[in-house]
Amino acid sequence: MFSTKMLAASAAVLSSVLIGPALAQNNNSNSNLAGPEKVVTAAAQDIHNLSSNPDFTNLLKKAKGVFIVPDLIKGAVVVGGSGGTGVLLAHDNGHWSDPAFLTIGSISIGAQAGGKAGTVVMFLMTDKAVADFTQNNNFSLNGNANLTIVTWSPNAQGSVGKGDVIVWSGQNGVFAGLDINGSDIHADTGYDKAYYNNKYTNTEQIIESQISPANASKLLTELPS
Repeated sequence: MFSTKMLAASAAVLSSVLIGPALAQNNNSNSNLAGPEKVVTAAAQDIHNLSSNPDFTNLLKKAKGVFIVPDLIKGAVVVGGSGGTGVLLAHDNGHWSDPAFLTIGSISIGAQAGGKAGTVVMFLMTDKAVADFTQNNNFSLNGNANLTIVTWSPNAQGSVGKGDVIVWSGQNGVFAGLDINGSDIHADTGYDKAYYNNKYTNTEQIIESQISPANASKLLTELPS
């Protein structure tokens, strides 16, 4: 006959067998979600800070989409050595889509670069630019993309109207020597799956959805209609 202590011990072992994997799975899920949530939170803060610049806000209102890469560059060093992960959102008739995750690499910086650039934002000003960013899982910003890429600066505002993609770097949009031409951009499916709990398999599905997850509400609120 089992004693009370033996029964209690058996119950504890059984509980650990049944509950342990569930807790481990839940902890793993939270761990996977931490990365993309951090990117979204940082992007929201960056938009909040940069929107104090009227030129930035004006471009954001006109853009058909935006790709925000938080803290890509500090000083003259690319964080991580080859780029970083950011969020892509499409803008249509005053509505912003849910965020999709993209990773950019191969950023080059001129020898004269200096200061702290931090965030890099790409304004997608044409339907073709939005299509390239959403429909291609992996593409390069080179001549084959047939996209005109303009680096914004206060002294060359007239040229930005001709760009499919307008690149803004740093608080004032100026970072000497920044060059994204030839940079590879690809969908970060790992972050997409973690953030949306495996609901979506590609960037286009996310951009066209209307899920608006609660943890993205702060970012969506920061974006002007």
